[in-house]
Amino acid sequence: MSHRIRPPLPLILGLAAVAVVGAACVPAAGEGAAPASSPATVKTAEGIPAGTVINVGDQQQDLQTLFQASGALAGAPYRVNFVEFASGPLVNAGFAAHRIDVGFMGDLPASLAIGSGLPVEAVAVDRPIGPAEYLLAQPGIRSIAQLRGKPVAYTTGTAEQAFALRALASAGLVQEDVQQVDVSLEQLGTVLESGSAAASVVSVEQKVDYQQTHPTAKVLATVDTVSPPTYGYFLATAAALGNPSTRAAITDFTLRLVRASNWQRTHQSRWVQAYYVTVEHQTSATARLILAAGGTEEFVPITAEVQSALQNVVDLEAGAGAIRARFRVTPLFNPTTSHRYNDILKEVPQNG
Repeated sequence: MSHRIRPPLPLILGLAAVAVVGAACVPAAGEGAAPASSPATVKTAEGIPAGTVINVGDQQQDLQTLFQASGALAGAPYRVNFVEFASGPLVNAGFAAHRIDVGFMGDLPASLAIGSGLPVEAVAVDRPIGPAEYLLAQPGIRSIAQLRGKPVAYTTGTAEQAFALRALASAGLVQEDVQQVDVSLEQLGTVLESGSAAASVVSVEQKVDYQQTHPTAKVLATVDTVSPPTYGYFLATAAALGNPSTRAAITDFTLRLVRASNWQRTHQSRWVQAYYVTVEHQTSATARLILAAGGTEEFVPITAEVQSALQNVVDLEAGAGAIRARFRVTPLFNPTTSHRYNDILKEVPQNG
């Protein structure tokens, strides 16, 4: 069954009224956290006037927790206001409502930002290392091919949908070959437990929770077993990038984000404690299982391969009848902005 997932801008603006879950202003000093590395002398911080604020669209307190735990904002000459959203499509709603300057999301919402006419550009791109998302089946289902005609859960308009379509394609299936169970991201594990879906795209913590009571449940695919690769996107508005002060702050924030990601990979146990135990309220025992099961990510240059992978998402959606027509994702990749980000990766290598 197919779904139209590209809402018109008026609908996105309407969603923005209910998109924000919460917000938190994080001071540049990074109080209470140990620095990820020594960012005090980064060149990108030059020319940022006092009082500069950037509003960052977050999801499930992911970025906010990462910066607090790593201390990567220590010494930043600007304030970061984290605005909480429940999904990538709602981050897009935040862009449309002019609530945020920067936001992160998966590949499908990033492509739909361009398809909906949002004036945004990619300022950073990351790639999963190891399994970060799973197509998990109920016990007894051993292959993707067995899902034909069965209910499969994934959330319309999110990166989970793009992953689901790629996973189905690996077995020669398309969206119409299964019955989509379209629920919120938080419910993807619940519908598997209730039996409403034969398989579901789940996060690492949802996978761990389900397999603790269903140990024979099989993972049919992960983001690192489908093709082309899946990427995450950090987008910024053209208006923010057009303001020299805000652009300088976003560039510096991006550099610190790469540093924070480096810290996360080398301090996995501390990250799991800070996020899954403190924020997600998992037990320490479950957090250890999450640490063993989950992957990490690394920031990668914006290349022709990255653009091609995002175009593939659009082509998959159009082929499934989920959007009216194909469109080009090229406007998301401004050569000047991409070059600025790629230079950051040269300054902050991924191993340090």
